[in-house]
Amino acid sequence: MTPSHPLYKEPAETELVVVGKYRQTGREVKLRTDAAGALLNLMTQARAAGVAITPISGLRTIAYQESLFRKAVAKYGSEDVAVRWVARPEHSEHHTGLVVDLGDEGDPTCDIEPPFEETRAFYWLQANAARFGFELSFPRNNSRGVNYEPWHWRFVGTPEAKQIFQK
Repeated sequence: MTPSHPLYKEPAETELVVVGKYRQTGREVKLRTDAAGALLNLMTQARAAGVAITPISGLRTIAYQESLFRKAVAKYGSEDVAVRWVARPEHSEHHTGLVVDLGDEGDPTCDIEPPFEETRAFYWLQANAARFGFELSFPRNNSRGVNYEPWHWRFVGTPEAKQIFQK
């Protein structure tokens, strides 16, 4: 995905649907309509299978991403290290409204942490997310050089969405 892609621009509020609230802050998690519908269906089917998946973060404005990136720079000591964990503003997949960070409702300690890969939610997502149009954005050793993020899933369930994330 490149910032020049037309869907890379932050979507208008009217294009967004609330898919939940982040349990730690109460912040609304919003996605574009097509991704939201797919995610809500995914979460319903997971719950029917006894797995409770919860949304953590969806659309991020450029301003919010800037604040996250600055915090990461302070934490890791440099932009070069921080960018392996947090995208620079205007380069985050979250700006599209097609990406969601997911957690296991029963294990909040794994929210946005590598141990999420050991949860029932992650195992279920690995086996089923593709049926709902989602794929893991940053698997181990990905070509973008971003650290492994088992919680970060992007919607590619429509031709338009898939095109955004093609390299």
